Amino acid sequence: MVDNRLKKTSVVLLLLFSFISAQSIESMMAAGQELLRAGAFNQAVTQFRQVVSREPANFEAQYNLGFAYLGWGRHSNAVEEFKKALRLNARSSEVWSNLAIAYENLGKSQDAINALYQAVSIDPNNLTARANLAAMYANQNQIKQAVAQYKEIIKIDGMNEDALTNLTKCLVGAGQIEEAKHYLKQLIVANPNDGYAHWELGNIYWKKENDIDRAINEYKLAISVQPDGGSYYENLALAYEQKNDKKTAIDTWKTSLIYLDDALQKEKIEDRIKFLEGGNVGPSGENLEMKPASREQINDLRKELRKEEKKTQTKRITTAPVDIMGDFNDLNAEEDESNPLDLQFEAKKRAKE
Repeated sequence: MVDNRLKKTSVVLLLLFSFISAQSIESMMAAGQELLRAGAFNQAVTQFRQVVSREPANFEAQYNLGFAYLGWGRHSNAVEEFKKALRLNARSSEVWSNLAIAYENLGKSQDAINALYQAVSIDPNNLTARANLAAMYANQNQIKQAVAQYKEIIKIDGMNEDALTNLTKCLVGAGQIEEAKHYLKQLIVANPNDGYAHWELGNIYWKKENDIDRAINEYKLAISVQPDGGSYYENLALAYEQKNDKKTAIDTWKTSLIYLDDALQKEKIEDRIKFLEGGNVGPSGENLEMKPASREQINDLRKELRKEEKKTQTKRITTAPVDIMGDFNDLNAEEDESNPLDLQFEAKKRAKE
């Protein structure tokens, strides 16, 4: 007969081992989470690998392992681990969202779109996934689909400034001007200090509706809420030139110089000011009355002013707002280059939370 004391000791040891094992898993998970927050993704991989090797069915550890690889920049590994996580829980909107990030960084845009579609199908309120899906549609010139996704975001959150901003760019690009104006006005309600909305309305009034006085009023409103918006002064000055109001145009150009850092742009504007102050010089050296700037002259000037800015502009990793349609503010017919969507920001942002 086995001694009862031996049985009790065995049970105690078994329970103690289970407790130590559970504590070890818990401590490794906590350590891994801390490493994610610190951005030490390669070390986090080690922690979560240890957990999944001991508990292959641990969904949280498997998801975090994929997330750590994603933050580390090992996107192929991230795809592999996220797929394993989906085998444990195929209804996780967050896993599908992050799988899309990995696919996009591998250049597999259609796979990324499919993953994001799954994410929003599972959780219609996953606004981050919707915003990324809308941006990817827009970047692939699938404007109708992009508009639909932005409108879904606005149904859920009518004050979502990023969605309102990018929706208006899509609508303008699609020639749906009246609807674009509606959402720009909604953007102003969402944020009365959003100078962009007034500025874009001004562009519409001038470029699309040939109503320069309303355009000037909107540019002034943009400046009143965001006095440091250099581009707002630029459009306003050009509008005054077209109205042949040289004095106000000169004053506006001079004010714009306060908010410019680029030396070449400053030089071009200073030359413009000198030209406006001196007028045209005739063959005998006499000053000729300056005629209102033509649309072609304004377009040429804007192209020249933007040329150096595009060369020196640094593309920041950001999700708000995605530059999906190029700068509509250009008064020429050509569109600027769209900034590529970089979804990796979401992984880095969440890792720091």
